Amino acid sequence: MNVFSICVLAVVTVIIIATLRPKNGEIALMLAISCSVIILLWIFSQVSSIISTINSIVSAADISVNYIVILLKVIGICLITEFSVNTCKDAGSQSLAGNVSLAGKIMVTITALPLYSDILSTVLSLMGIQG
Repeated sequence: MNVFSICVLAVVTVIIIATLRPKNGEIALMLAISCSVIILLWIFSQVSSIISTINSIVSAADISVNYIVILLKVIGICLITEFSVNTCKDAGSQSLAGNVSLAGKIMVTITALPLYSDILSTVLSLMGIQG
């Protein structure tokens, strides 16, 4: 499945949802979630190629693996949060979507804290200040 197929699947699903929603909103919501899950499963099937590419970049650039782990965790948090927020909005719960979005932002900040600490240590060592 390529991006064109994903877009066609999404557009067809949206058209079907638009026709179903006035008569049967529950089935329309389930159809939207099902389509989203199908797209996510396809994306997750591509993870191995992404990881191999990242590994080759890490080895070529001699980057610490810890930084890549943090980056991948942050990307995962963002993707899962975005999916959850959109699902909540589709279900009509704007307040829950806002709370999920806020939680995702806080989790990204917490996950990236070790990176901030390393950057601060590097800056302080360049300035000759003991940290």
